[in-house]
This record gives sequence, structure tokens and C-alpha cells, in this order.
Amino acid sequence: MIGYYAHHVGSGHLHRAAAVAAHLGPRMTVLSSAESPVAIDQVLLSRDDEPPIHGDVTAAQSLHWVPLRNNGLRERTSQIVRWAEQQRCSVLVSDVSVEVLLLARLLSIPPVAVALRGKRMDRAHTLGYDVAATIIAPWPRVTHGRWPQRWLDKTVWVGPVSRFDGRARARGRCGLAGRCVVLMLGRGGDSMTEAVLREAAAVPDTHWHLLGTCADREPVRSAGRIGAAPESAGIVERLGWLADPWPMLCRADVVVAAPGDAAIADVAAAGRPLIAVPQHRPFGEQEAQAAALVRHRLCLSVPTWPDRQSWPRLLDRAQSLGGTGWSAYYDGRGSARMAAAMLEVAEGGRGGHAGASAVHDLDPSAPAVRGAQAGASAVPGGRQVAPSPRLPVG
Repeated sequence: MIGYYAHHVGSGHLHRAAAVAAHLGPRMTVLSSAESPVAIDQVLLSRDDEPPIHGDVTAAQSLHWVPLRNNGLRERTSQIVRWAEQQRCSVLVSDVSVEVLLLARLLSIPPVAVALRGKRMDRAHTLGYDVAATIIAPWPRVTHGRWPQRWLDKTVWVGPVSRFDGRARARGRCGLAGRCVVLMLGRGGDSMTEAVLREAAAVPDTHWHLLGTCADREPVRSAGRIGAAPESAGIVERLGWLADPWPMLCRADVVVAAPGDAAIADVAAAGRPLIAVPQHRPFGEQEAQAAALVRHRLCLSVPTWPDRQSWPRLLDRAQSLGGTGWSAYYDGRGSARMAAAMLEVAEGGRGGHAGASAVHDLDPSAPAVRGAQAGASAVPGGRQVAPSPRLPVG
């Protein structure tokens, strides 16, 4: 049995877990404090972040979250241990928690780390990535930054993993007149406010669909003009958290989003022009993500929300850049490659014991780890991976 720990902050970790579970079925169980929005086999873990919180939660910067005398932390750890013993867990994937990687290793279970972009050379990340049997990077190899060779040697680049992997794009255009912009906010926290939204609403001949919630307003499903915007300005449709934003994404002229892994994968799947607005995350994750995408001419990025004077030119530039470049970054098979990489470890391959690969159980056109397959390419240290989407360099 494969265990997949999904962090409860934001929705991207669970979306990725669900996409992979679609390939693995009963061979995988998700362990998370957040309940999955789709039907998957899940163990709902106790929360470890509810007050009171005591002590140095980082243990002198050795780890990321280990509060003392915390009943929730004790219970969730016990839940993972009990499940792993009862189900004879063969690999434990951490998306993401250094502490779960260490727990897996202490239980003699091969740990698999799901990487995030950003500066990950702190003591805790170094320890977690060092003990991992395999590191899965959900982006193409060519967009990867600098890492120690020992990590590169055990990394599998599977490409972006979207909840919409394999889904046909919705056709047609938005039914409203003017330019259609989708503002996609994340559940991990953002700086979008009503004041920022009023600036967007003042842009002429443009209408906006807000997916998510402003930081200073509860979600409201409505459509109408905001504030004292001129009559030529567009409308803002507040859609809140949609269970299925796929048709909306596919029909957008431009998408504006915080560049988390899930958002980027979903926009790439839809093939739409993107303006990335990085939000504050630990270790500079979203700034690093945006920088990598801009470097390969996949999107535009701005450090803060634009005002009404800046939006028109920015939207024009995004439409000029277009969304066709995403086809070199995303091919819709990231979840299948990730599932195959996890099976490889579970059955004694990469990072574990010598043993046969289980890639044949999945789509043979999307292997992650079978170096002998046609088209496989070498990575430093002699490891072989099947090619993930490739981008032109330079």
C-alpha cells in the first residue's frame, strides 16, 4: 500500500494527490488533515496546529513544525504509524512535510519527497531531502534550479500534475462582451482585497471572473459593477470556490493567478495566457516559480497587484505572449508519471531494494522511471527517466 501525506494548507496538495490516486486506485491512501473534495481512500488526520502551541516549534531550526505537548501532533503521528502498520505501507509520499519524511524513515518505510520550488537549503529541508529515497519534482527538468548533486541523483522530473490531466479543453468563448479575465485565488492565502479588485473593475472593456475570496470579504456569488467605476468598465462576477473551474479557465482570454504548483498546472492544462502575481510563501516558493516561468517565456509576472492604469497594457502583453508555449511545459501525463515513480519505489526499485518496476501497470506512453524505454534521457549520476515536457533553452 502506498501512503500519500497531503498538507492541509491550500488545496493544491490534495488536488495533486487526487490526480495521482486516479491512476493508482486502491493501491494508494491519502493521509491529510483536510478532507478531499473528491472521493478517494483517505485517513483524516488530527490537526497539529490548533492552540495552545507550546515551545520552539522548529526545535532550534532543526525541523519545521514540532510543537511541544501538542495532543494533535501526537495523535496524527500515531494515526500514521497505526495505518502504516495495519496496511503494510510500502512507500510514504510527503507532499509536503519534512517531519513525515523522517517518520517514514524511522518506520523503515522508503520516504518519497515531493519538491517545491524556492530556497530549500535550510537544515530541515536538507535533512528531509537527504533521507528521502526519491524526490519527485513536478516540473520539467530544464526549468529546475540549482541543487546538490546528491539530490539530483535521486530526483524524478514528472512535469506538472493537474487535476485536469487528460481532460479535453472546453471550446468557445465567454458569453460576455469584451476581454474575459479569470482571477484565480488560492486557499493558501493571498493579498487580494476589495480595493485591488476595484482597480481591476475600472479597466475599460474588460470583465472579470473571481474564483476564490478576497482577503477582506466573504465569498458572494453575484455579478455587477463594483464601486464607482465608469460605465465603460467591466463587471466582476464573484464565483467563490467553484468545484469545477475548468470551462471558465479554458474560455478566458487571460488568467491572473498566484503561481502555486496547482494553479500553474491547471492554467498550463487549459493553455491560457497567464499573469502571475506571487504571494508570500515560506522559502520564496512562488517568487521562484514565477521567475522560472518568465525565464522560459511562459507567462508574465508582477510583484504586486496592478492598478487601473497598469492593467490594460499588462493584459495586452499577456494576450500577445499567448498560451501556446504551455504545450512545451505540460503534456497532461504528469500524474501518470508521478504514479509510476511511486510504484517504482513501492516495489523495491528506485531508492529502495533491487526489484522489478511496476510501470507496466500504468499508461505505457507515460513512464517516469523506465530508463530502458525509448526516448529516455540521462540525468546526472546515471539515473534514467523518460522525458517529461521539454522547453527550448535560450
